[in-house]
Amino acid sequence: MRVRSVLLAAAFAAAAGRASAQLVFDGVRWQAGRVENGRVAAWQEVKVVTQAPPKLTDRLRAHLFLKNPGTHPEEGVLIRFSMTARLVPSDAAVAGAWAIPFAVDEKRVPYVAPGKTVEVVLDASPALDLYLRRLARAGWWPDRLKMQVMLEPHPGAASIKTAEDVVEFSK
Repeated sequence: MRVRSVLLAAAFAAAAGRASAQLVFDGVRWQAGRVENGRVAAWQEVKVVTQAPPKLTDRLRAHLFLKNPGTHPEEGVLIRFSMTARLVPSDAAVAGAWAIPFAVDEKRVPYVAPGKTVEVVLDASPALDLYLRRLARAGWWPDRLKMQVMLEPHPGAASIKTAEDVVEFSK
């Protein structure tokens, strides 16, 4: 009987330790890449994009770091993300209004080793290019673009992990 209670206590302690060590976002940043000959020449972090309608010539992506501070590996991590634009008329200088998300997607990270940080790239270009073309035809353009990311909730998670970053468009 005593051995059973000791084993049960050890199992609960191990489960509590596993639940307390969760993945965390160690930073989300926008990056822009200059396109040359159909390929991105170099990526650099940006806070302001200096391109105006009707076309965005650089490619945009979100770059984030996913950290596992625990002692056990995490497998099959699902990251959900959305992109939202703050819109203004192309020919007017008025305050922008946040629209609803124009893209919602997910990316799976197969494995995060214990004590390690993994770089994850979320490519915004396909959905963003289409959205910007439609906006430009309608006479609108974003003055800000927000990327929101979250870890998909799973059994044993103590909280919802989210992060976001905003890039500004200047004319």
